[in-house]
Amino acid sequence: MSDNYIVYSSSCSEYDYDKIKEIIYSHFDQIISAQYSEFDFKGKNVALKPNLLAKRTPEAGITTNPLFVKAAGEYFISKGAKVIVCDSPGGIYNNMIMNSVYNVCGMKKAAEESGIELNYDMGSAEKFLKDGVVSKSFNIINPLTKADFIVNLCRLKTHSLCGMSAAVKNMYGSIPGLQKAEQHARFPHQKDFSRYLIDLCRVVSPSISVVDSVIAMEGNGPAGGTLKRVGVVISSANPYALDYIASHIMGFSVNEVLTVKNSIEQGLCPKNIDEITVVGDDIEEYVSNFKRPESSAGGLIKQLPDILGGRLKKWLEPRPYIVISKCVGCGECVNCCPQATIKIENKKAHIDYDNCIRCYCCQELCPMKAVSIRRNPFMKL
Repeated sequence: MSDNYIVYSSSCSEYDYDKIKEIIYSHFDQIISAQYSEFDFKGKNVALKPNLLAKRTPEAGITTNPLFVKAAGEYFISKGAKVIVCDSPGGIYNNMIMNSVYNVCGMKKAAEESGIELNYDMGSAEKFLKDGVVSKSFNIINPLTKADFIVNLCRLKTHSLCGMSAAVKNMYGSIPGLQKAEQHARFPHQKDFSRYLIDLCRVVSPSISVVDSVIAMEGNGPAGGTLKRVGVVISSANPYALDYIASHIMGFSVNEVLTVKNSIEQGLCPKNIDEITVVGDDIEEYVSNFKRPESSAGGLIKQLPDILGGRLKKWLEPRPYIVISKCVGCGECVNCCPQATIKIENKKAHIDYDNCIRCYCCQELCPMKAVSIRRNPFMKL
């Protein structure tokens, strides 16, 4: 069996620290023994990259549970490493915002209890990928460019644009702040954006990835969905194989998650899921049919030709819309929109659909859940 195609699986029904620590230590011991046995962690910089999408409490199920961060931090500190937690949430990226995010997401408490450092370096540096499929240069937040070892800690969620948010998608937080909006504008089509995410994951190159599937999210994820108890933690040195297993847990086909489909096409993980070795608890016990995002309108729209300059396809596609009764006019959607297509008028958000690229950033980051998704009545498949 290939050491590169191994996923470790452990049952975990609750967010109990002792249980999570046992799983993290076990998974990390096995991965390091198989992949990094010659690596000396003493004095090295280890970066923990959680999902800190927005200022949300752990109970909301949107961000990485801090118990995983605490356990991972204690593991590498015990090996003599210097450990830092870093991520760039959606929206503005500065010290004040990050301090608030760390506090609300539980990272500050995890750091205090474990001795982990929280990142307040808001700088970034350019990294290059010579054989990138759609992008060869990337602006990456500093702690990830300075790290000797990167641990990718994410939560399993559906995603209105990408289908699934897991190991590969979590690396999008490597891009600083509002520069994420620039990449959405640069790659407005889902196919190219998914390829960009794979290029980004390759250039950042996480050493270990962990998917928290204790409680996942289904429906309109990554922030507007509903919580779903799954009860398993999966880990791997290969984020692409890990995502293949994660998508299988969700009951998704390969074609429903383009990052998985493209990683297979690029030879980053096997074509057949049976070629991935799962060590530990039987993954089939956790497979179920996750509710898809409302932005998923089946395969028919994607197969339509670009007739009428693509206007027919765009008219038929699902689109974000503002739930006026919930909107408070905070302007978060305006700040994150890559096309500058949202305005605040009379203290309510309004979308200009002529320029909307259906990236669903507004839905992803709205703190009031005031952005929903409307499907064309002719395409409710």
